[in-house]
Amino acid sequence: MNPITMYFAGAAGRDESLIELGGRNRLCSFLYPEQLKRWLEYSKEVEGKVLIDSGAFSAWNRGKIVDFDKYISYCKDALSSPLAKNKIIRCVNLDVIPGKVGETSNLNKSVKQEDKAIIEEAAKQGYKNLCFFLKQGITPIHVFHQGEDFKWLDKMVEKTDYIGVSPANDVGMNQKRFWIDRVFSYLEKNNIEVKTHGFAVWSSSIMLDFPWTSCDAATWQMSAGMGQIHYPVGGFKTPDYSQNPIIITISENKFKVELYSFGKEVEKMFKEDGYNPEELKKDWKVRTKVNIRYFLGLEKWLNLKKKKSIFKIRKTLLGEN
Repeated sequence: MNPITMYFAGAAGRDESLIELGGRNRLCSFLYPEQLKRWLEYSKEVEGKVLIDSGAFSAWNRGKIVDFDKYISYCKDALSSPLAKNKIIRCVNLDVIPGKVGETSNLNKSVKQEDKAIIEEAAKQGYKNLCFFLKQGITPIHVFHQGEDFKWLDKMVEKTDYIGVSPANDVGMNQKRFWIDRVFSYLEKNNIEVKTHGFAVWSSSIMLDFPWTSCDAATWQMSAGMGQIHYPVGGFKTPDYSQNPIIITISENKFKVELYSFGKEVEKMFKEDGYNPEELKKDWKVRTKVNIRYFLGLEKWLNLKKKKSIFKIRKTLLGEN
């Protein structure tokens, strides 16, 4: 499989830490207009990739609407910015998410025509937005959502060379994986050559098992803000990325190792890697650096594994024997 690019998403930022530790790829949201400018200024001396996202999902979550015309102008300004001379910039289409917050799963399961119509109308409007983007001279990444009819996947790959694959946010991991597998099996079976981006997809097994071009998530900063760090089994000196990370909740009031019961072994790894538990408890910036280091290491490991991997179609997912 081809290598994968992991984009660091999230609004709060620790852009200087990303640059310092070797992070070069950032997803910036239109909902936070200064975020892109800040990142381009911090990273102006280095080559990298930037995804500009409309923030449609976050806006939908808050009951807000994204101004499409302003978003188009924002993308045009970014693409022509002198600060972007070292960057490959792609813009994400303004997609339309059906229903209200918390309804996605129910809509997908429903057999009612009115519920199917809600999903269909959202897909139709998103496709119109794609066509409008193209008229502005920009080929965006268009998004295929879990629950949409596969005819929309056929239509979008006729218009763009890069698509987003967006699993529903309110379904279990097994359902997400099943649908993602079906999408990639469909693309492979029909010889559809298109780049793919996984939105909010940073599960190591899902990134490894499917031929993504790129994925993004804000886990690195969100978990740090909640007092959590992602640590490789074996520590950073002898990391084992084939296993799930050690998730450590570490703050002023608690020190809890989840998923694994390593106890004193964790403290030993901290010491070997040069981390002070007390500093990790008090400073979310240090926790952020640990998470950046973990995910950059994971990206490197994934791409070594992907060199030897081939994606195989699961015909049963497509209704075939």
